[in-house]
Amino acid sequence: MNARGLVDDVTAQAIDLRWLRDALAPASPYGARRYERIGPFVPGEESLAQTRAQRIAAIAAACGEQRLDAMREIFRNVADASSAIARASMGDLLSDANLLELQRFFDACMRLDGLSSGVAELPPAVDDAVRSCARELELGRAGKFGFYLADAFDESLARARAALASAQAEYDAVTGRASAKLAAQLGREISGSEFIVMRADLAGSLPTGVRVVREAPTYLLCEIDADEAMLAALERRDAFAGAVAAAEEAVRARLTSIVQKHAAALDAAADRFGDADVLVAAARFTLAHRCVPATIVEEPRLEFVDGRFIPLALELEKEGRNFTPISVALHDVCVLTGPNMGGKSVCLRICGEIVLCAAFGIPVPASAATTGLFAEIAWLGVGSEVQGGLLSSFAREVVRLRDVLERGRPQLFVLMDEFARTTTPLEGRALLVAMLRRFAERRACGLSATHLAAVAEAAGVRHFAVRGLRGIPEKPKTSDLAAALETLAASMDYTIEEVTADSAAGSDAIALAALLGLDDALIEEAYVSLE
Repeated sequence: MNARGLVDDVTAQAIDLRWLRDALAPASPYGARRYERIGPFVPGEESLAQTRAQRIAAIAAACGEQRLDAMREIFRNVADASSAIARASMGDLLSDANLLELQRFFDACMRLDGLSSGVAELPPAVDDAVRSCARELELGRAGKFGFYLADAFDESLARARAALASAQAEYDAVTGRASAKLAAQLGREISGSEFIVMRADLAGSLPTGVRVVREAPTYLLCEIDADEAMLAALERRDAFAGAVAAAEEAVRARLTSIVQKHAAALDAAADRFGDADVLVAAARFTLAHRCVPATIVEEPRLEFVDGRFIPLALELEKEGRNFTPISVALHDVCVLTGPNMGGKSVCLRICGEIVLCAAFGIPVPASAATTGLFAEIAWLGVGSEVQGGLLSSFAREVVRLRDVLERGRPQLFVLMDEFARTTTPLEGRALLVAMLRRFAERRACGLSATHLAAVAEAAGVRHFAVRGLRGIPEKPKTSDLAAALETLAASMDYTIEEVTADSAAGSDAIALAALLGLDDALIEEAYVSLE
């Protein structure tokens, strides 16, 4: 999943692209390779993007969580046979390990097709090439995860192994008789080709047929000195062992040639297997987060109902709290105002997440959505600090704005979070107004969250506002921050609605400061100063 060109590093961090990439990541090496090559759809490819999202949603609906998890297990445990296919295509002789990788890959393809039976949206992994190669390798199956060049592969191999077994038996008999004779002479047992004779046990010299390998003060390390009969038997055994090796190589060569013949088709099967892995991962994501295919339109717009920023929703869920979905409709660049902690930044991230998912043909986290495809998603304002360096926060924001404007990409989706908040309100407002006018001229789409007053009216753009607190919440009796946040969530109305009166909505900052634990005297003094 390569989003380069659609988002830069700043935007990627602001909308948590890394989380999304990980959440959609396939499980197999085949899927991983396909995943890295996937780029976003661009303006003009709206039909392709929507078709892909609908395909993923259909897979999710047809398979369900249990079947998708079973497929995921196949992808997770499959062997990577890509190297074996590549070696065979170049004519390199395949080893038993390579042949086992291929057999396990073929097994995984067949199990996957069994699970995906009836799901037309998933590409079949098995074709004639896979079936043909699988049949040829079946004779070598050894247990669950083993491969052996069995005698059944070739009569010549079977005969060579039988001859080798007979020669080995002859050699063992000759050496056995020699060992028994020497054991009787030494008065001790002899096992193996080497043995130790203690000097204290030796009366006179060693018997004929024993050769000293190494001498030590207390013992002699000895071995049987092969006689003519043993040497002749050894020569016959080694000759038959060479014949077995040649027969095995001939079998491997034949199997390699079969794989080589089908190499192009097997590469295509590996690609289909990877595609299925990518699609199943997206279908699991769709089910897990209740996503729906967006309607993809040609014009630059974004509209969604009950949108969710999934990383935050999951974090709240761990704490036993609920995420409040947000709905918004944009066909231009608009201003968003509202209280502190009212969800403005979250709304921007939801917008970015939905546009990003739609760009990759992924169902989006909302109950309904309509969006265009964009050439760039640009984040400005809070979050630009990730660039670091010697510039101030304000300077980094201005440099980013300059770069976005200079790129001049059509179909721009822009998200601005408190742009110019670190300079004076007067000049910050002037810059924000000018920026909104410029983006409006370029027919960009997006949202600018701000606390500055009268920005939308001056820029001539629409104004949305978060409804905010339903009255002043009562301060919790304890100083527990979690309790304060629960009280805040219960008191906050996160609904976003278009407003006509163009003044910044109250931030409720003092009430929030009281709720979060500042002492009553300080809060009272702040209210007096506000009057």
